[in-house]
Amino acid sequence: MTRSRTCASSTSRPTTSPSSASSTCPKRGLGDATVKFLHDYARKRRVPLLEATRAIVATDELKPKPRGALRDLVASFDRWRAQKDTVPHTELAEIVLDESGYTEMWQKDRSADAAGRLENLKELVRSMEEFENLQGFLEHISLVMDTDGGSEAEAVSIMTMHSAKGLEFDTVYLPGWEEGLFPHQRSLDDQGRAGLEEERRLAHVGLTRARRRARIYFSSNRRMHGLWSTNLPSRFLDELPEAHVEVTEAKGGFGGMGGGNYGASRFDDMTHFRLDL
Repeated sequence: MTRSRTCASSTSRPTTSPSSASSTCPKRGLGDATVKFLHDYARKRRVPLLEATRAIVATDELKPKPRGALRDLVASFDRWRAQKDTVPHTELAEIVLDESGYTEMWQKDRSADAAGRLENLKELVRSMEEFENLQGFLEHISLVMDTDGGSEAEAVSIMTMHSAKGLEFDTVYLPGWEEGLFPHQRSLDDQGRAGLEEERRLAHVGLTRARRRARIYFSSNRRMHGLWSTNLPSRFLDELPEAHVEVTEAKGGFGGMGGGNYGASRFDDMTHFRLDL
């Protein structure tokens, strides 16, 4: 039987086009004026941004430095496109991340977000392993991110944690963080320590889908298969840094029962809290 962890996310759909993001991140010596010129050129001729870029670099409308940077970028796109039918899609993703300079950019970054961004890139490549080819992965991403409300509409997406790999949202909701459910008892029984570590890695995946905040929920009582059970908060909750945890509701319900076979939890008297990232 396949088990799944569910997460819900709320976000506005991004409006920046992939080609535009690629041209400015990491920095390539292209200023805002150049990027605006590209957009205006493409908009007036009603052509894709990449096609507009090809046309512009063949003229003298730009100064030599930005024209050379754009020419190199177009050449990279052509090279990667040529490789997609001969190179495994996971290997191609690593090639693009490395050759584009995106991985190196985060390796050199000294901000608090850098380590998490690098881990997200690794998780992105790992998540692609679940798909037969690049087209299958892109179709999955398109399906997950698609909403009927238009590009500016607010939306809530519901998916498993496995499906959320490689995606990011402003707010993520993570229910069911209870012992026996997450980590799941079957994983502990069947795989022992290895199963626990896999569940812990999945918890990390869920938390790092959030750009701004993650809200985690657990229930003191849950009805499953027609039977009520009393639950303990997941051991993973105690591994979260206290400085970044904000409790928004405390109703009791555990009565100091402790954390079963792994000791007492600081969340024994709480039923819900929010983690601000």
